[in-house]
Amino acid sequence: MWENLSSRAGWRWLPALVCLALIHGASARPVPDLPYFLPEGVDKIAHLGEFFLLAALLWQPLRHRAPEWTEMRTAAWLFLFIALNGILDEFHQIFVPGRQASAADVAADIAGGGAALIWALHREKSLFPGAKLAGSNAAAPHRTGTIND
Repeated sequence: MWENLSSRAGWRWLPALVCLALIHGASARPVPDLPYFLPEGVDKIAHLGEFFLLAALLWQPLRHRAPEWTEMRTAAWLFLFIALNGILDEFHQIFVPGRQASAADVAADIAGGGAALIWALHREKSLFPGAKLAGSNAAAPHRTGTIND
């Protein structure tokens, strides 16, 4: 990935990397520094949205980086990446003054990422009806003409 960052394909990763940096940067700030305007429990919607966006932004670059992977394999790896990021994000908050880890936040992170992956799988299946979600991509040629091409 890094050797191609200067190429057009490498720039596909930039929005996802910025999103990832913003997520982890925000969770590294102590509570008094944060403008808490969300009622209790509504922050779960923010967690869901952040990780939905992250998974959606990672989908296209990973599909282009590993075109030989099936859609399900891409989704599985992204789901694992999203889940681990949600867990690590909450774990590191233990060490931030005024913050605490929350299993409900991790669940919202994973749900948001999972929802984005379901959307991406459905979208890809709709755009390329001949493609199979499981098995080899050999039956369906590599997708061209997607939004990010």
